[in-house]
Amino acid sequence: MQEILDTFNYCGMRYEVMEIGEGWKIVVSRHGGHVFGPFSEQYTDGLFWIPESVKNPAEYKKLIENQIWNTGGDRVWIAPEIQFNIRDRYRFRETLDTPKTIDPGEFSMKRDGESIILKQSLDLESYNTVTGKAHIEFERTLLKALNPLRKLPDYDILMKSVSYCGFEQVLDLTAESGQQIYAESWDLLQIRPRGCLYIPMYQAVRGTDHYEPAGDHEYLAGHGVALRITGDSRYKIAYKSAVLTGRFGYLADEKNGESYLIIINYPNNPSAMYSEEPPLREGDTGYSVHIYNDDGNSGGFAEMECNMQTVGRPTGLSRSVDRVAKWIYTGKRECLGRIADVLLGYSFEA
Repeated sequence: MQEILDTFNYCGMRYEVMEIGEGWKIVVSRHGGHVFGPFSEQYTDGLFWIPESVKNPAEYKKLIENQIWNTGGDRVWIAPEIQFNIRDRYRFRETLDTPKTIDPGEFSMKRDGESIILKQSLDLESYNTVTGKAHIEFERTLLKALNPLRKLPDYDILMKSVSYCGFEQVLDLTAESGQQIYAESWDLLQIRPRGCLYIPMYQAVRGTDHYEPAGDHEYLAGHGVALRITGDSRYKIAYKSAVLTGRFGYLADEKNGESYLIIINYPNNPSAMYSEEPPLREGDTGYSVHIYNDDGNSGGFAEMECNMQTVGRPTGLSRSVDRVAKWIYTGKRECLGRIADVLLGYSFEA
């Protein structure tokens, strides 16, 4: 962690350090509003993915100076991508370009007690679905998340030989436009391969491919869908909110007898629009979870992505306040499997 902070200092990045559990910390950067970590004595490099260039301050500084978004960690953007990031849906690979106003953007950052508050004000150009501009006011409040297991009678048994940390973000998004433009908070967590990602469902439904097909990376398991996370074969796949529970989790492959489990809890609401569309499926909306697996050309990471509720003139709403939590457990795979069974309904069979 200290080496990473030394790199941030070298790059002139302002950041805040926040405790999110016994012996656990995250680092929040004003540049891009990214969340790095979580760090502990055992996991000094953090659990979330960060590019290898962070070990070379001069190389990482190039990313910062060139305003490259791919600096690692957990970030929150403005969706839909098809509207703000892609200029031509029929040439989506060639015209995909994240606006610099989104990331790294212009953030203010302050500490309020044990919380950290990020604020962003920006104007975005809309493409494909409707042309025009939208003005966005975005406030994010980060705070420690208490262990969701703490009220259960089996808490001591479940937590035996397991360490926990967690944090929440309160996402307050306001969008104003004279055109029919949508906007959503969009949480993207970069994770390290390899492992298994599981999405519980009320009825198991396979996802919709955005780019290259997920193929046999995706399979039905338990009461949901599992995805093999490898970081060496590109796919992006999306899932309809109507069958989702509002939780999904990732269990990393065990190394040296240890593993970690990351669970995201977000306010899934099938009555919301969820305006993101696969590039070549115009009008196909309703997806609240997207999973991206890199082919190695962007660093070999994967992403757990979830969208919040849609605002904008067509919805009749100009503001949405959403709350998304990350619950993180470390320990032996069998112990984490029992926790996953409680929180996801799936124990991650071998």
